Amino acid sequence: MIILIRHATPKIDYSTCNSKLAPQRLLSYNETRDIDESEMDGFMASSLYQKIKDANPVVYSSPVGRAERTCQVLFQQPNNYFIKGELKEVDLEICHLPFIKMKVRSWFFFSRLVWILGIGKEKEKMKHAAIRANRVFKLLDENKNIVIVSHGYLIHYVKKELKKHHYNNIEKYKKGCFTVELYDK
Repeated sequence: MIILIRHATPKIDYSTCNSKLAPQRLLSYNETRDIDESEMDGFMASSLYQKIKDANPVVYSSPVGRAERTCQVLFQQPNNYFIKGELKEVDLEICHLPFIKMKVRSWFFFSRLVWILGIGKEKEKMKHAAIRANRVFKLLDENKNIVIVSHGYLIHYVKKELKKHHYNNIEKYKKGCFTVELYDK
Protein backbone atom coordinates (compact mmCIF):
# COMPACT_ATOMS: atom_id res chain seq x y z
CA MET A 1 0.00 0.00 0.00
CA ILE A 2 1.38 3.39 -1.02
CA ILE A 3 -0.20 6.55 0.33
CA LEU A 4 0.51 9.90 -1.31
CA ILE A 5 -0.36 12.95 0.79
CA ARG A 6 -0.27 16.54 -0.40
CA HIS A 7 0.22 19.09 2.39
CA ALA A 8 -2.60 21.18 3.85
CA THR A 9 -3.13 24.75 2.63
CA PRO A 10 -0.50 27.18 3.93
CA LYS A 11 -1.83 30.23 5.76
CA ILE A 12 -0.27 33.17 3.92
CA ASP A 13 -1.53 36.40 2.37
CA TYR A 14 -3.20 35.36 -0.91
CA SER A 15 -4.43 38.86 -1.81
CA THR A 16 -3.74 40.78 -5.00
CA CYS A 17 -0.16 41.92 -5.57
CA ASN A 18 2.28 42.91 -8.31
CA SER A 19 5.24 40.97 -9.72
CA LYS A 20 7.63 42.56 -7.21
CA LEU A 21 5.62 41.43 -4.18
CA ALA A 22 4.65 37.99 -5.57
CA PRO A 23 8.15 36.48 -5.03
CA GLN A 24 7.97 37.54 -1.36
CA ARG A 25 4.62 35.79 -1.06
CA LEU A 26 6.13 32.69 -2.70
CA LEU A 27 8.92 32.81 -0.12
CA SER A 28 6.30 32.97 2.66
CA TYR A 29 4.49 30.04 1.06
CA ASN A 30 7.71 28.03 0.95
CA GLU A 31 8.84 28.88 4.48
CA THR A 32 5.65 28.75 6.52
CA ARG A 33 4.72 25.89 8.81
CA ASP A 34 1.36 27.54 9.51
CA ILE A 35 -1.20 25.43 7.67
CA ASP A 36 -4.98 25.03 7.73
CA GLU A 37 -5.08 22.02 10.03
CA SER A 38 -8.90 21.94 9.84
CA GLU A 39 -8.56 20.46 6.32
CA MET A 40 -7.34 17.26 7.98
CA ASP A 41 -10.12 16.95 10.60
CA GLY A 42 -12.56 14.98 8.43
CA PHE A 43 -9.80 12.71 7.20
CA MET A 44 -8.55 12.00 10.73
CA ALA A 45 -12.07 10.89 11.67
CA SER A 46 -12.33 8.60 8.60
CA SER A 47 -11.93 4.86 8.16
CA LEU A 48 -9.21 5.56 5.55
CA TYR A 49 -7.08 7.29 8.19
CA GLN A 50 -7.59 4.39 10.58
CA LYS A 51 -6.68 1.92 7.82
CA ILE A 52 -3.42 3.82 7.19
CA LYS A 53 -2.56 4.02 10.90
CA ASP A 54 -3.30 0.28 11.35
CA ALA A 55 -0.94 -0.53 8.47
CA ASN A 56 1.93 0.98 10.49
CA PRO A 57 3.53 2.56 7.41
CA VAL A 58 7.01 3.93 6.97
CA VAL A 59 6.48 7.69 6.59
CA TYR A 60 8.63 10.00 4.44
CA SER A 61 8.16 13.76 4.32
CA SER A 62 9.41 16.65 2.26
CA PRO A 63 11.72 18.96 4.23
CA VAL A 64 9.50 21.94 3.31
CA GLY A 65 7.69 23.29 6.39
CA ARG A 66 4.09 22.94 5.17
CA ALA A 67 4.60 19.25 4.30
CA GLU A 68 6.51 18.46 7.47
CA ARG A 69 3.84 20.14 9.62
CA THR A 70 1.12 18.16 7.81
CA CYS A 71 3.10 15.01 8.59
CA GLN A 72 3.39 15.95 12.28
CA VAL A 73 -0.34 16.59 12.62
CA LEU A 74 -1.28 13.31 10.94
CA PHE A 75 1.22 11.05 12.63
CA GLN A 76 1.23 12.79 16.03
CA GLN A 77 4.94 12.41 16.72
CA PRO A 78 7.43 15.01 15.50
CA ASN A 79 10.09 12.34 14.95
CA ASN A 80 7.95 9.47 13.68
CA TYR A 81 8.94 9.99 10.03
CA PHE A 82 11.96 10.42 7.78
CA ILE A 83 12.82 13.63 5.90
CA LYS A 84 13.82 13.08 2.28
CA GLY A 85 15.21 15.94 0.19
CA GLU A 86 13.95 14.23 -2.96
CA LEU A 87 10.39 15.03 -1.81
CA LYS A 88 10.80 18.82 -1.83
CA GLU A 89 8.58 20.96 -4.01
CA VAL A 90 9.48 21.43 -7.66
CA ASP A 91 11.06 24.90 -7.64
CA LEU A 92 8.95 27.76 -8.89
CA GLU A 93 10.09 31.20 -9.96
CA ILE A 94 7.54 33.96 -10.33
CA CYS A 95 7.39 35.21 -13.92
CA HIS A 96 7.96 38.95 -14.20
CA LEU A 97 4.96 40.75 -15.68
CA PRO A 98 5.37 44.46 -14.86
CA PHE A 99 2.31 46.66 -14.33
CA ILE A 100 0.07 43.64 -13.70
CA LYS A 101 -1.62 42.86 -10.39
CA MET A 102 -3.21 39.50 -9.64
CA LYS A 103 -4.03 37.27 -6.72
CA VAL A 104 -1.08 35.22 -5.46
CA ARG A 105 -2.63 31.96 -6.63
CA SER A 106 -2.83 33.43 -10.15
CA TRP A 107 0.87 34.37 -9.98
CA PHE A 108 1.63 30.78 -8.93
CA PHE A 109 -0.55 29.40 -11.74
CA PHE A 110 0.96 31.53 -14.50
CA SER A 111 4.49 30.94 -13.25
CA ARG A 112 3.89 27.18 -13.18
CA LEU A 113 2.43 27.38 -16.68
CA VAL A 114 5.60 29.13 -17.87
CA TRP A 115 7.59 26.30 -16.22
CA ILE A 116 5.47 23.61 -17.91
CA LEU A 117 5.98 25.30 -21.28
CA GLY A 118 9.73 25.28 -20.62
CA ILE A 119 10.16 29.00 -21.13
CA GLY A 120 10.94 29.98 -17.55
CA LYS A 121 14.32 30.25 -15.91
CA GLU A 122 13.69 27.77 -13.09
CA LYS A 123 16.62 25.68 -11.93
CA GLU A 124 14.67 22.42 -12.21
CA LYS A 125 13.19 21.58 -15.59
CA MET A 126 10.24 19.22 -16.11
CA LYS A 127 12.43 16.31 -17.13
CA HIS A 128 14.49 16.73 -13.95
CA ALA A 129 11.32 16.65 -11.85
CA ALA A 130 10.31 13.43 -13.63
CA ILE A 131 13.74 11.91 -12.93
CA ARG A 132 13.43 12.88 -9.26
CA ALA A 133 9.97 11.27 -9.13
CA ASN A 134 11.51 8.10 -10.55
CA ARG A 135 14.10 8.16 -7.73
CA VAL A 136 11.26 8.59 -5.23
CA PHE A 137 9.48 5.61 -6.78
CA LYS A 138 12.60 3.52 -6.19
CA LEU A 139 12.28 4.29 -2.45
CA LEU A 140 9.02 2.41 -2.44
CA ASP A 141 9.44 -1.15 -1.27
CA GLU A 142 6.62 -3.41 -2.47
CA ASN A 143 6.79 -5.31 0.83
CA LYS A 144 6.09 -2.25 2.97
CA ASN A 145 3.33 0.22 3.51
CA ILE A 146 4.71 3.65 2.68
CA VAL A 147 3.41 7.19 3.16
CA ILE A 148 4.86 10.06 1.13
CA VAL A 149 3.97 13.59 2.32
CA SER A 150 4.96 16.04 -0.38
CA HIS A 151 3.73 18.61 -2.92
CA GLY A 152 1.37 18.72 -5.89
CA TYR A 153 3.73 18.59 -8.84
CA LEU A 154 6.10 16.02 -7.40
CA ILE A 155 3.14 13.84 -6.42
CA HIS A 156 1.82 14.21 -9.98
CA TYR A 157 5.03 12.68 -11.33
CA VAL A 158 5.12 9.94 -8.66
CA LYS A 159 1.54 8.98 -9.64
CA LYS A 160 2.70 8.62 -13.26
CA GLU A 161 5.41 6.20 -12.07
CA LEU A 162 2.89 4.26 -9.99
CA LYS A 163 0.55 3.90 -12.97
CA LYS A 164 3.45 2.73 -15.18
CA HIS A 165 4.09 0.00 -12.61
CA HIS A 166 0.41 -1.07 -12.51
CA TYR A 167 -0.60 0.53 -9.21
CA ASN A 168 -4.23 1.61 -8.94
CA ASN A 169 -5.74 4.46 -6.98
CA ILE A 170 -8.23 2.75 -4.70
CA GLU A 171 -9.20 5.54 -2.30
CA LYS A 172 -9.00 9.33 -2.19
CA TYR A 173 -9.76 12.13 0.25
CA LYS A 174 -9.48 15.85 -0.58
CA LYS A 175 -10.20 19.10 1.21
CA GLY A 176 -8.48 22.33 0.17
CA CYS A 177 -4.88 21.57 -0.79
CA PHE A 178 -4.82 18.56 1.54
CA THR A 179 -5.15 15.36 -0.50
CA VAL A 180 -4.66 11.70 0.40
CA GLU A 181 -4.50 9.00 -2.28
CA LEU A 182 -4.08 5.31 -1.55
CA TYR A 183 -2.49 3.11 -4.23
CA ASP A 184 -2.11 -0.65 -4.41
CA LYS A 185 -1.53 -3.32 -7.03
